[in-house]
Amino acid sequence: MSAPSHDSSIETARVDRRAALSLVGYSFLILFIELAFIRYISAYVRVFGFYLNMVVIATFLGMGVGLLRSRDERRMRWIAPGALVLLFTAVKVWSNFIVRTQKDPNEHIWAIYGEMHGTWGKVGILPTVLVLFTLAALVMLPLGAAMGTLFRRFRPLTAYSLDIVGSLSGIGLFALLSAMRTVPWIWFTIAFLVWALLSLGTARYALAMAGAGVVAVALAAWTHGPNERWSPYYRINLIPIRYATSLHVNGSMHQWILDASPEGARTDSVLAGVRAAYLAPYKYAPRLDTVLVVGAGTGNDLANLLELGAKYVDAVEIDPTIVDIGRERHPRHPYADPRVHVTVNDARAFLRQTDRHYDAIVFGTLDSQTLLSGMGSLRLDNYVYTRESFDAARARLHPDGVMITYHMSQYPYIAAKIYQTLEGAFGRAPAVIRYKPWYLFNYTFVAGPSFDGAAITADSSVSELRMKVALPHDDWPYLYLRKHTVPTHYLTVLLGILLIAYAFIRVGAPHTLQGRGDWPMFFLGAGFLLVETKSVAEMSLLFGATWWVNVLVFASILVVILCANVLTATGHTPPRAARFAGLFVSLALAYLVPVRSLLWLGTTGQWLLGGLLVALPVLFAALIFAELFESRVDSSRALAFNVFGAVVGGVLEYLSMVTGTKALYLIAAAVYAAAFFALRRSEGTGAYAAPALRDAA
Repeated sequence: MSAPSHDSSIETARVDRRAALSLVGYSFLILFIELAFIRYISAYVRVFGFYLNMVVIATFLGMGVGLLRSRDERRMRWIAPGALVLLFTAVKVWSNFIVRTQKDPNEHIWAIYGEMHGTWGKVGILPTVLVLFTLAALVMLPLGAAMGTLFRRFRPLTAYSLDIVGSLSGIGLFALLSAMRTVPWIWFTIAFLVWALLSLGTARYALAMAGAGVVAVALAAWTHGPNERWSPYYRINLIPIRYATSLHVNGSMHQWILDASPEGARTDSVLAGVRAAYLAPYKYAPRLDTVLVVGAGTGNDLANLLELGAKYVDAVEIDPTIVDIGRERHPRHPYADPRVHVTVNDARAFLRQTDRHYDAIVFGTLDSQTLLSGMGSLRLDNYVYTRESFDAARARLHPDGVMITYHMSQYPYIAAKIYQTLEGAFGRAPAVIRYKPWYLFNYTFVAGPSFDGAAITADSSVSELRMKVALPHDDWPYLYLRKHTVPTHYLTVLLGILLIAYAFIRVGAPHTLQGRGDWPMFFLGAGFLLVETKSVAEMSLLFGATWWVNVLVFASILVVILCANVLTATGHTPPRAARFAGLFVSLALAYLVPVRSLLWLGTTGQWLLGGLLVALPVLFAALIFAELFESRVDSSRALAFNVFGAVVGGVLEYLSMVTGTKALYLIAAAVYAAAFFALRRSEGTGAYAAPALRDAA
């Protein structure tokens, strides 16, 4: 009688291992495809990238409904093939349209399509964002259903830990592919191969997924344009025009590679105009022995400085692919000159790390046209134009040095913000050069510790720049917002998103709206997304807004969650009241201690102390979640409410446009307080099940 029992236990172990690998695989797919969609969709449908965390919210919505419908996973899975084909078809179709940007007096969204040819017409922002959001959520729904089915095979914390391992694998592989500068069809080939392998248990479905994957990859390859490269930040296209090579990022003009030498300027009036505009501010520089250029791009500023006799130039550019293109394509070959020293890094990080002083610091039209991450509202260049950034630049100037800032300010209020922020940083008004006609920029500002711009610029030409505006600083780094507000077009899209979310839940999981909600898990999800978003912003200030810093932050958060699971599973955790107290105290510390107060520490000290300030709220929140999640009878339903809460957290994140980013900690504290009281209330109702009851069930 013992042999059958032994064989049965072996078979059970095999099934458990297979289920564990499948759960890791589906978790890997969810995060990997989410990261791929964040980059792919916004690269070809450019305005989608400015609607902050749409892919993240779509992922949570689709996954949440899938988790609730996990008992019906065999039917839910058939949504995937059609949703994949529809999404990739939609991206291909929309990539051929010009999406009309919203005319809002309170915000400017970059979209220069002047050199796009063969487009099919124009479409509005609202249908574009809502259709792509819906399709992305539909793709995630069957993945959530499959994951929910597997969650029920394990204790909740075991399942959640396997989920975190899969997520770490997804972010690790995508980071590697980004570092290798691979193109999207390679990402999706890997993803759909994994998805097909996970579907082998049902031959017909595996065949359908393989077919849908082939079509989706073919559409991604077809959407890939000529002369197209991918950097860790952008889709880059090179388009020859009469007088230059136009470099487009994510479908919009970003910079020109041109020959603005005296010889080149004689060949074309546009080149002559660009040359004159570039050289105009340098007459205010006493000398150019040592120069720093942040936003060096393909090398136009560098070529001009070398012509003017600069002896030492630090060239800082965040995108390694753009540097490579400059090396290959620039007609004046500035990157080949031994006087140029290249650093691929974030501008703020370099200003903080260098100990050199300069005769001139040049801010070379640093308009990033992409977001810092898919988790939040900050653009890659937001922290470049804050008061603290200009203070850092001033600290690196010689006493008679000058700071030259080129900028394309489409609205006068944007130029006014730069003008007034420079005035505050240097204690005197900068000189202003305004260009008509303009080419690559329409304003240049010149400031310095001992430079009096007011004596050079007539009052009549700067009167408009003294309008009342909200000035950007590290807590509210929104250069392109006129004031503390959420622009109307965001509110319209958010309303549409909430209606779509309601429809998803109403159709996909109607019982959710009728039964008792797991509100403690819901509020924990909302609070955690706010903390995670703010963590990315804080670490970007400390270590730079580079893609690898984002990768390290997200990976570190997942590791902290995994540690919290281990501590909870082994019983090495403080009482629940102490965990909530630790959470609120750590949120208060993170709110009260400004990041800039840590900058005097060395890199190691910044990582340790800065990382501790960021990690403590994550750790305490993860400990609270782990204990609560382990007690749930239905782990799939509990996780569904948690990710629905994250959807609401993603919407609340837009409030940072009004309150500033630091206030996200206060909003998170209020949400966690709601979780605490919801938990207290639910304990006496049976909604909060003890582990023994869960085991019996």
